[in-house]
Amino acid sequence: MTIALDQNPDVLFPKDLLSDDYCGQTWYVAHVKSRREKVLADFLFRHTISYFLPMVKKRQASRNRVRYSLIPVFPGYVFMNCTITNRHNALKSNHVGRIIEVTDTETLVRELRQINQTLSVDKPIYPVDFLSVGQRVRVKKGPLKDIEGVVVRKDKKYRLVLTVTSIMQSLSIEIDADMVESV
Repeated sequence: MTIALDQNPDVLFPKDLLSDDYCGQTWYVAHVKSRREKVLADFLFRHTISYFLPMVKKRQASRNRVRYSLIPVFPGYVFMNCTITNRHNALKSNHVGRIIEVTDTETLVRELRQINQTLSVDKPIYPVDFLSVGQRVRVKKGPLKDIEGVVVRKDKKYRLVLTVTSIMQSLSIEIDADMVESV
């Protein structure tokens, strides 16, 4: 079922969750039951549990009109920053299949900041398979300056691939090859 764009849950709660000033709890990744990412985000919001659910706008097929939906960038996953008690509350919501413990919090937060910054750029974003090989680069100019990822070539165009290693998921964004430098 498609819902109005303004009725979707916020991508980030609270808004400063990924900032340096935010003093949160422990990071977890909720692996949700099928198509329950937004429902879990709404549950977490109503219970004041911090979360990050990266979403992109996608055009939906329709004969008579143009419709758009927000879809999760990483289907099946919601990132939570909470206490152990709130973790159990999320499990009791009946939307979570399992909880993934984050062992490298610093890396996860850095990767999520990059994903959040990338989502703010008005360019198409495409989910891709997780990549562990390839040249690691940093964007040296433009709105994605200082974002690090792996450059891959697809369909004669360059794409910058950003990964979230704790869930082995990636996304890509089209980029000019002259905008990146080796790390």
